[in-house]
Amino acid sequence: MTSDSTSRHPFRTLLIRAGISLAAIGGCYLLAGLAGIAPMTLETLGWSNIRIVSGLAIFGCLMAAVGYGDE
Repeated sequence: MTSDSTSRHPFRTLLIRAGISLAAIGGCYLLAGLAGIAPMTLETLGWSNIRIVSGLAIFGCLMAAVGYGDE
């Protein structure tokens, strides 16, 4: 069995790792906020924090997708 694996550029690896990390952090904080463990409201601004946390998770997914490219 032969493998045509090529090593990816270190910047792409960084994008993948950072993207997955951001998605995991955002997802965990979102679940913790929905469970009532973490605050989901920014008191000073008076609007829901769920958009910021969800945006962080989505941005992480996009970063990982760009890092994987055509693989």
